[in-house]
Amino acid sequence: MIATLRATRCLHDIPAGLIESGQHLMVLRHLMAPPISQDQFALLCADYPKRAEVTGRGISPTAAAAVTEEFLRGRDRVLTRWLDGNRKPSPTQIKNLLRGVVPLLSVQNTATVRRGRMSVEQEGAVVALLTARGWGRQSIALISELTDVKPQHFLHKTRFATKTRPQEVDIACGLPKTVVLAMECKVTNDETNSVKRVNDVLKKATAWQDHWGSFVRTAALLQGVIAFKDVERLLDGKVEVFWSHDLPTFEAWLASQDC
Repeated sequence: MIATLRATRCLHDIPAGLIESGQHLMVLRHLMAPPISQDQFALLCADYPKRAEVTGRGISPTAAAAVTEEFLRGRDRVLTRWLDGNRKPSPTQIKNLLRGVVPLLSVQNTATVRRGRMSVEQEGAVVALLTARGWGRQSIALISELTDVKPQHFLHKTRFATKTRPQEVDIACGLPKTVVLAMECKVTNDETNSVKRVNDVLKKATAWQDHWGSFVRTAALLQGVIAFKDVERLLDGKVEVFWSHDLPTFEAWLASQDC
């Protein structure tokens, strides 16, 4: 928060701060009235570079100008009142700003770290299960042929070819008859977050099915709060659905594939 105020001269020169680092985008989103998510901001501003917020890379002057315009239009005018008179913020205004925004940023950062930790544990559980079943582990940067994945072998975090750009897959499992199971592991905080996670799985599943047909099957290993309608969307998209708290079901499914 303090870094953003310094980089933008207390929000008087937002483009300069954004050209320096995209991390300031998170603070700006939380200074909107009300604070909005990345996806919501992307709907408001077509030039919003979501990835730059994650990586911290500076953004282009054009994108910085567009983001600044949208921020100034929707900013919290109580917390950023000094901008109305083109003045410097008073110590009290800075204190109120920190009190209003820092807790929100802390909650989001905590949730992100927690989700990342749970995701690592989720993928690790699948790797442990496959290893315990005697599956071999492979390491290939890009799966361009189905024969790249041997039966009863798996790959963790690799890329899977499609008709366009390769898509990363969390776990790729070699099934009989040159069939590969592409498994995506998803942890969600709430039903709103689950929509984005499910959309990601369906997008990849469609790309893989278009390229490989029935020789690639897609699965989703889910954990957290997920709306039933989103589970239905996965099933309608021919995605096998499993749950982290019930890995024996996934293990039984593998056994049914004659692995």
